Amino acid sequence: MVSKELRGYQVENSKKGCAILIEHSIVYLSMSVRTGKTATSLEICKLYGARKVLFLTKKKAISSIQQDYVDFGYDLWFEIMIVNDESMHKIEDPKSFDLVIHDENHRFGSLCKPGKYTKMFRELFFDKPMIFLSGTMCPESFSQIYHQFWVSSRSPWSHYRNFYKWAADYVNVKQRKINSFMVNDYSDGIEDKIMGDVSKYMITFTQEQAGFQSVIEEK
Repeated sequence: MVSKELRGYQVENSKKGCAILIEHSIVYLSMSVRTGKTATSLEICKLYGARKVLFLTKKKAISSIQQDYVDFGYDLWFEIMIVNDESMHKIEDPKSFDLVIHDENHRFGSLCKPGKYTKMFRELFFDKPMIFLSGTMCPESFSQIYHQFWVSSRSPWSHYRNFYKWAADYVNVKQRKINSFMVNDYSDGIEDKIMGDVSKYMITFTQEQAGFQSVIEEK
């Protein structure tokens, strides 16, 4: 039984997101906390015609996502598996999913070298259509965006062999001293150039756009 309905802006963002997903195989929902990233992503799955969806998230969020899946009635439209990143290796048939959602996608945003779960995600789902969710896409540096898209075969930078090759074109590389040694600092990503490449994948939405009277922060 459906007990929740999407807000108007979630409906519109879902339609835009589905169109982006169809065209580019990636859509990135960069939406502020409490604006309904989860519900919007699930509606995109429905509009896309997905039949089996994988939703990777943090362990503490699994129960609320499962509740939204039922409350909005998406259990009538497609099957879903919701697990945390740390359980990714337990998935028995990764090829069976026709769409993958990755929550808090900025967790893949390490500089220079990809993390353990970033590499695992890429190995398992490289050619799958993907929905990325994050309220803080680049919390510290625009250079953090590279590995977030590196996991997909449809990355706009798939022709770069690794982060360092990409950074030569997209980062103002600087030198800084650590323990008397000079090392390269890759944190100064060139915002205009980076966002120029990824804007076609993006849907951004703020609490102000949603009509919130006061800003809600989540810790």
